[in-house]
Amino acid sequence: MISSMRNRILGILVVILSLTSCAFFSEYAKLERRASEAYARADYDTAVFMLARSLQINQDYEKSQLLMADAYLMANRVHNNRITSLEKSSDPFRYDDLTHEYKSLINLAEAVSILPPIRHPKTAILLELPIIDYSLNLQNASQQAAESHYLAGEELSRSEDISKQKAAAKEFKRALQFVPDYKDASIRYETTREAGIKRMAVFPFEDLTGKKKKYGAVEALVVDQMVTAVMKDPSATEFLELIARDQLDRVLEEQKLGLSGLVNEETAMEVGAILGVHEIITGKITQIIYTPVQTVNRAYTQTKKVVVDTEKYKDKDGKTKTRKIYGDVEARIKHFTRTTKAVIKGSYRIVDVRTAKLVRSEAFEGNSDFQTEWVVYKGDGRALSRTTSRLAKKGETLAPVADEMVSRAATDLANSLSATLKMYAR
Repeated sequence: MISSMRNRILGILVVILSLTSCAFFSEYAKLERRASEAYARADYDTAVFMLARSLQINQDYEKSQLLMADAYLMANRVHNNRITSLEKSSDPFRYDDLTHEYKSLINLAEAVSILPPIRHPKTAILLELPIIDYSLNLQNASQQAAESHYLAGEELSRSEDISKQKAAAKEFKRALQFVPDYKDASIRYETTREAGIKRMAVFPFEDLTGKKKKYGAVEALVVDQMVTAVMKDPSATEFLELIARDQLDRVLEEQKLGLSGLVNEETAMEVGAILGVHEIITGKITQIIYTPVQTVNRAYTQTKKVVVDTEKYKDKDGKTKTRKIYGDVEARIKHFTRTTKAVIKGSYRIVDVRTAKLVRSEAFEGNSDFQTEWVVYKGDGRALSRTTSRLAKKGETLAPVADEMVSRAATDLANSLSATLKMYAR
């Protein structure tokens, strides 16, 4: 009888655990837990969106029903408080934030508007989630935001300074983001953008490494890859025009300066003036450091207890059974590590052609690292750990040759320089 009762209790516990587990691991329950976490950190918008998804899956889930009423109320209250504060502000660009707040309120309303009616799980009273139409408020805020940026662009465009023209173009573009086709902002953007474009000539970098082209024309590779990367990025070329290599080469040839890259900054300024550029970039490769391939190894032993045999035996009831016999197996391992690397160092300068003022000067470095590992072993392969077994299957890998390593370092350097130039151009 005691055994029967114990089995019944165990059965009940299994059912309870099964039901609890089902709710715990169900998608709607997971969403409710994430919503609760968001609510606890005062991220009410996220809580509402999570709860909306939870209730779409299971509209009768009590935890989501109860939390939704609070989360939706708090989210609306927070946004309305921000709106009240922004409306009292004298910041000319306050309408940017007001637009954001009204968009958030509209998104919240849309999230709950598609839900089925939500009733209190205990009283069955319909939970009212007030939905207010903020579309007109959003439209007015967007118009005001567009106007504020349009006026700022108009003011900046009165200056002939390139940087001011660039800033004006950005303001007109911002106005269009709030209201497409706002006034003549599109035309004004194009006009100021063209006036704000900085024309720049990138001169061949000097090779001061003393390597006598041992690894090829590294300086030319760096410049070519850098220019290509910049020219492929529309966000970088919005306000930047790099002079084509053939134009630069033609002027260098006309001025009898040669194409070797040994152009000093003074003559580069003269060529820049002839080309009609605003700034020039010159650079120097000062070091190319190549570390030859090194292969080292270490020897060690791995052992493991495995099944080596089986034997027959009789149990206490006289039945014949089979059991495993365990023993230690061993493998003698030689673990190889192969490495090589290349480093390119130098510096670049950006100079204003009109004023001869140094605009920017930085050192740079490009790196290429190679490392590979593999093992060979003698003995029983069953003794190998999972990692060792993987390395044994991998086998030996040859290292790139010196020229390839230096080329990779040059590419790394070019990518770094292009990223710097892109940021500068924006």
